[in-house]
Order: sequence, then C-alpha cells, then structure tokens
Amino acid sequence: MCKKKGGLLVAVVHFYLVRHGQTKLNKKRRLQGVTNSPLTKKGIRMAKRLGQELKQIKFEAVYTSDLKRTQKTAQYIIDENEAYYPPVYQDPDLREISFGKFEEAKNTKMIPKALKALGLRRILQALLNEEHVAELTELFRSLDGNEVIEDADHLTLRMTRALTNIGNQYQDKGGNILIVTHGLILSNFIESLEGEVPLFLLDNSRASRVDYENGKFKVIYVNRMKLDDKGMAKDAIS
Repeated sequence: MCKKKGGLLVAVVHFYLVRHGQTKLNKKRRLQGVTNSPLTKKGIRMAKRLGQELKQIKFEAVYTSDLKRTQKTAQYIIDENEAYYPPVYQDPDLREISFGKFEEAKNTKMIPKALKALGLRRILQALLNEEHVAELTELFRSLDGNEVIEDADHLTLRMTRALTNIGNQYQDKGGNILIVTHGLILSNFIESLEGEVPLFLLDNSRASRVDYENGKFKVIYVNRMKLDDKGMAKDAIS
C-alpha cells in the first residue's frame, strides 16, 4: 500500500504476524522450541479459522520458519484465501528459541525446578515486569548456567533482521506479507516495539499487524483476529 507523505508516495509493508496453530506438544503442556511437533486437530481448525478471517487480504508473499508447524499453519491459512495464492518461503531467522536440554520438558516439572533455582520472588518480579517476555526468556537462561540458550536481545535481533530484509524487498510497492512464526520469538519482537503482550505470550493462530515504512516498524494491533470491513482488527469473539 502507498500513502502520501510530504507530497510523495511512500510504500508501506503490512506484516500480518501469526504464531503457529496448537501442536501436540502445546496440548501436552510441554516446552517446544526447535522440536518438530505436528498440529493437533484443534490447531488445524484454528489455522483454517484465521484463514477465513484473512481470506480477502491479498498477500504478496508468505514467510515461515524452517520448522514444520509454521509451514503447515501457513498452508491452512492461505488455502482459505480468496484473493491470491502467494509464494511461500522459509527463513531460519524466524525459528523459535532452542530450549536445549529442556526441550519437551513438562511445564509442571519446570515450575519446581525454576522455584528451586531462581526463587519465587525473582519469578514474580519477572512476570510483573513491563518487559515480562524478555524477563521470561532470561529465566530460561538462568535455570542452568551450562546450557547455551539465546537471550531476548538476540531473539529480537533475529526477528528484526528477518522482517527488515523482507520489508526492504517490498518497499517499492508495499503490500501485505503473512509471517508465520513462534510464540517466544514473536512475543519478544512485539514487546520490543512496546506492543502489549499477554502474560503467557501471544495466542496460537491470532494475527498481529506491524507496519514497516522507511526502515521503521509500527505496531497496529496485537493478538487479534476479527476484521472489520475496512481490514482493521476487532477483538475476537469467543
């Protein structure tokens, strides 16, 4: 999309950022970083439902991480699209954090480990912090000093680098780009732009929109699904 600014036409890239649909590991409440886990039936329904909500938006392209759950989610979304079937690309910079030895660990088992290693006070301070996603990422790094886990800054750097590179490819004409990625890396990115992120990260198969213009990102809305007749988001109806 192009808009006038100072008498000149400026192209704006609209990123529709989506966390993948529910997976089997999500359903079992286990940590899931780089582990491939298939979508559940609910996860497929969620992706198709979002596809219906976005069906009239013409996407110039779709980018996913190199993990299968994002690729499958993207496929279900664009299969519902009535405007155009766009090309699909994979970008490793969009992949989720690796939890190392904590991959596939049960959430219920992580809680006592975290309490023992970090203490209740530090965990509560992290959750209540304005940048709670970044703090949560740091907690994982602190659980075991021998485990190499990315910090929040590096996650945000990867996501920013990916979207900047993609945005620059379409800056001449603008348009809509669908990005399907993961909960922690996406939530860190949105939070870095001062967007409001739910306590337990962005929901599966909900769209957030971030516009890219002249090398800068602007949050339009976060974690919403329903669109009005002008293409803007309304709060999802449960």
